[in-house]
Amino acid sequence: MKLIKLRIRTIIPLVITGILLGLHILAPSRATFFVLLVLAGVHAVSYYWARQLSTRIRLQRMHRYGWAQVGDVIEERFVLHNDAWLSAVWLTLVDRSDLPGYHVNRALGIGGHSSLRWSTEGSCSRRGIYTLGPTDLYTGDPFGLYEVHLRHDYQDSFIVYPPIAALPPIIEPRGMERGEAHAQIRSLDLTTNSASVRQYVPGDALNRIAWRATARRSTGTSDNIYVKEFDLEPSGDQWFLMDMNHDVHFGDQDEASEELAVVLVASFANQLLLDNHAVGIATHDRDSQVLPPGKGHGQLWQLLRLLAGLYARSNMPLGELIELVEPVIRRGVTVTIVTPSANPEWIDKLGLLLRRGIHVTALLIDNPAMQGTESVTSLVGALAELNVVAHVVDNSLDLQIVNEHREQRPSYKVLGTGRVVSTPGSEAASAWVNTGEQS
Repeated sequence: MKLIKLRIRTIIPLVITGILLGLHILAPSRATFFVLLVLAGVHAVSYYWARQLSTRIRLQRMHRYGWAQVGDVIEERFVLHNDAWLSAVWLTLVDRSDLPGYHVNRALGIGGHSSLRWSTEGSCSRRGIYTLGPTDLYTGDPFGLYEVHLRHDYQDSFIVYPPIAALPPIIEPRGMERGEAHAQIRSLDLTTNSASVRQYVPGDALNRIAWRATARRSTGTSDNIYVKEFDLEPSGDQWFLMDMNHDVHFGDQDEASEELAVVLVASFANQLLLDNHAVGIATHDRDSQVLPPGKGHGQLWQLLRLLAGLYARSNMPLGELIELVEPVIRRGVTVTIVTPSANPEWIDKLGLLLRRGIHVTALLIDNPAMQGTESVTSLVGALAELNVVAHVVDNSLDLQIVNEHREQRPSYKVLGTGRVVSTPGSEAASAWVNTGEQS
């Protein structure tokens, strides 16, 4: 623990001591001398008591898991050690974490040469990237003359990911080729879809060698090398272009349009990644944020981490955002624009994407308080003229949350044959992350 301050809580005892000392000098008596002696002894004992506690108290803080999703529960364990032989009769713990709605402040006491353990729980109600800690401890002598301020200054990042909802599959990425079946003609270029393998012929690029297939098919009499053949992509990469301009978003907290936008993107991205599509995201918060398309579970967590800290803090209009990201989006992909903007000016910028063979769709977040030309529904016709499919959504959308399950530490057992097997971890066996222990 780091000692911040050891101070006198009140100067009243010192004032009384000074007055008595003055009286004793002017008119010495046994009574004033006795009171002065008692006060001096109390001050000395109190200071020694506080000084002992300032160097002998330690705090250990642990939290289960390093992340959560909205609606999950955060659990922490605290272990307080008092290595002094004197008791901390009163002790106040003040947590400086910035996780909304999570409070672990506590008043307690602890004896000498002892430890105290307790657990806390809290609900993760809002997405974001938060900090657990630091933790301040206030204690002192039993007489309340001196106060010791200690700080457990270790901090740890804690991410609350946005929720994932079950939504109808309305986002359908398109590629260079139409249709859903695999083409019989093989692609001369590298794509994300490996169709088959064939034997190596001179001139094949080394980066197309299928090492696993080569190893599986190798025999004692044949050491042929095999290379990958690729499909023409019936579906290309999927980009989500999110408008986070603070001038067009509306609502507060859970009813905010930015929260709906984040949940929509997280949910559709999860849906597409499960279907083995490559998904990326481009947006502008305080600065540009671009996550190139990728596949797999790892891409989902990168995308959720980006969305966790994304808020409507940009002053960049959607049209400028389209111009900004257009050079990094390749031909033959699908771009889904997510915006609550009813300003038709951004529609003119779609030509930058459409003329390059980029398929565009739109998710328009409607503000029920707006009517007529101030509503995003007024843009549906103009988008249809450009063959851009638009879906209008609002906060009345029924979101069925299907969050990811946090992994638990597996447990192991030994069978009668001596074989060791793993079993799914119980809640009690889940990993605890040490948030630091300092003495």
